[in-house]
Amino acid sequence: MKHLLLMTSACALALAACGDAREADTIDEEAAGMAEQTEEAFEDASEDMDEAASDVSEAVEAALDEMTGPAGLIEGLNALCGRSFAGEITSPADPRDEAFAGADLVMHVRECFDGEARVPFHVGDDHSRTWLITRLEDGRLRLKHDHRKEDGSEDVLTQYGGETVAPPTGARAEFVVDTFSQELFVREGIPESATNIWIMELTDTAFYYRLTRENRFFEVTFDLTEEVDTPPTPWGWEDE
Repeated sequence: MKHLLLMTSACALALAACGDAREADTIDEEAAGMAEQTEEAFEDASEDMDEAASDVSEAVEAALDEMTGPAGLIEGLNALCGRSFAGEITSPADPRDEAFAGADLVMHVRECFDGEARVPFHVGDDHSRTWLITRLEDGRLRLKHDHRKEDGSEDVLTQYGGETVAPPTGARAEFVVDTFSQELFVREGIPESATNIWIMELTDTAFYYRLTRENRFFEVTFDLTEEVDTPPTPWGWEDE
């Protein structure tokens, strides 16, 4: 009897131990499952956080672009410094543009400074023209047309141009004729030019030079996708 009780107790202990082992295995399995679920949840959360961070970054970049705008006209021209590009008249045919018709039109971004670009505009063998684009202290831009004779002396019609009404927000600027130019045009017998507006615009593939006023529109488009040979030094700039 005593031996039977001992055997019964041993079996009970063994069964209890087996139950504890099975329970431990179950706990381990559940713990492993919870750990796997936690890891998956963490990975999902990390991906969500990465996507959210990317969205925030894109939003900040877009906001900055909206505030600052694209690169300005002078900066864009300076990025092309030393290079030359061919152009063509892209405005409707006009007898007043006879001097440009059929001629090789070439712009040369010749000199570049902080806040200034000097761009000769060559019309065939006529090397008299240079565009001077300057940033003023208040951020507005000024355009002057420097015209020289072949001997380097200044033409009667020179240093005319205008200024933007406000600082441009991108690589496009409208230059409204200034008082000096209006007086010059009236004095030289071309008062109709006293309402001129010149427009310069730079894109990834083209540069546009435009002159507009009532009953007048002139446009030259330069192809920036292909360089051409550097033209001669503009008249009067040999020592610059």
